[in-house]
Amino acid sequence: MDWRIPILGLATAFSCTTIGDVALAKAVVVRSIGPSAKAYPPGKALPDSAKILLQQGDSVTVVGGNSARTLRGPGTFPAAAGGAQELAMAASRRSRFGAMRSGELALNPSPWNLDVTQSGTVCATGKSLKIWRPESDQAAKLTITKGSGPATTVNWPAGKSTIDWPTALPITEGADYQLALAGGAETQSIRFAVLPAIPAEATDTAEALVAHGCQNQLDVLVDALGTDE
Repeated sequence: MDWRIPILGLATAFSCTTIGDVALAKAVVVRSIGPSAKAYPPGKALPDSAKILLQQGDSVTVVGGNSARTLRGPGTFPAAAGGAQELAMAASRRSRFGAMRSGELALNPSPWNLDVTQSGTVCATGKSLKIWRPESDQAAKLTITKGSGPATTVNWPAGKSTIDWPTALPITEGADYQLALAGGAETQSIRFAVLPAIPAEATDTAEALVAHGCQNQLDVLVDALGTDE
């Protein structure tokens, strides 16, 4: 599917999904707290036809149809979003998510941008990678150190919120990297989980991020999709 098609056209296509596609549709749990958390752990995939049974005090966030929904108990909820309005909202978010994936729109941070202000595991493909900073008014220098190796310094021009990961520094599965932005508050420590490719669907992305422990990127994804409370 071409992510650049108009939203109205996408909404039509989305509402006319084939029977085979419906059978494969799913929702993925990304956050879960409360008495039923063990039944709905992050990463759990549910068919769209499933019902989510929640008790008092439960809160479960699911990604499905390229939208995010937070369900609160008590109650029984469909795993899939439904209704014409929700389909249109999902279509709009689907278009936004696709643009984030392809880089057609300047949305920051994207789940696939490495945020220099956050430590943790980063999911990446091992190929092209964008580094993002929240404040871009001033030029800066970013120092990256892989393990006990020599430091690599990257010049970050003023006015640019993203730059490319240096090609001279390989992205290695499981290796530790230290990132220090000159004038920044503290050095951040990251470790890469290398994916074969960037998933095309939000549900597949959510599954991959949960499976590899890329929590910061998962939070960005859910925020970008927009959580329906």
